[in-house]
Amino acid sequence: MLPLSQSSGYAVLAMSCLEDPGGKPTLVVDVAARTGFPRPYLSKMIHKLAKVGLVMAKRGNKGGVVLALAAKEITLDLIAEAVDGSEWRNQCLLGFKDCSDERACPSHTFWKAERDHIHRCLKEISLEEIRAFEQQSRTWRLADALPEKKLKPRAKKTAKPAAKKPAVKKAAPARTAAKKA
Repeated sequence: MLPLSQSSGYAVLAMSCLEDPGGKPTLVVDVAARTGFPRPYLSKMIHKLAKVGLVMAKRGNKGGVVLALAAKEITLDLIAEAVDGSEWRNQCLLGFKDCSDERACPSHTFWKAERDHIHRCLKEISLEEIRAFEQQSRTWRLADALPEKKLKPRAKKTAKPAAKKPAVKKAAPARTAAKKA
């Protein structure tokens, strides 16, 4: 029951593919290929991250996306807040809407302490650490944890041999009697 959304995890992985400011911009299509996320989904996410100042998008020739801050300055908390907002920090473990310090459910004290602990940890982990981990173990990708899409195999179209046409002998033009003038 982690309070962060799957989208936050996707954003972390996508951003770990990007270079620091001044680096070579990466195309969204390349990030999509590396992560396995659909390009339209990534485009929306990159737009959202650009709005809050975590990435910069450059259009045109030699365009792409780079981080707006150095990876060591971007914490998981910043990414989670950009994607999910800060509401997760106040959500009840059991899902009660009216759970608060004033009207606490049975799990409130426990969950409040755990949420605070998670928040502190997210503030201490940088994108640079995630990038290093991902590069160190190239086999790890968040996309690998996604359920695989089962594609139906396409039936191969076999070319039908062309039907042979019966050989037709062309008749010689009929000779007419020479006309004498």
